Amino acid sequence: NFEVRRVLVDPGSSVDIMYAHTFETIQLNERNLTPYVGSDLQGFNGTTTKPWGYVEMKWRQLDS
Repeated sequence: NFEVRRVLVDPGSSVDIMYAHTFETIQLNERNLTPYVGSDLQGFNGTTTKPWGYVEMKWRQLDS
């Protein structure tokens, strides 16, 4: 139950990244993660990283 003022929704992206600070700010922790078993993710600069996991979140839009 958090009020979020801005959200970027990109239906064309294959992955959405949540920074650790954001993850902690909305009071999620490692228990909320489902282990990621896919391949490493590759960035635009060619570096790769292994995700911690993924979390499915429900949200609703309120009219202002």
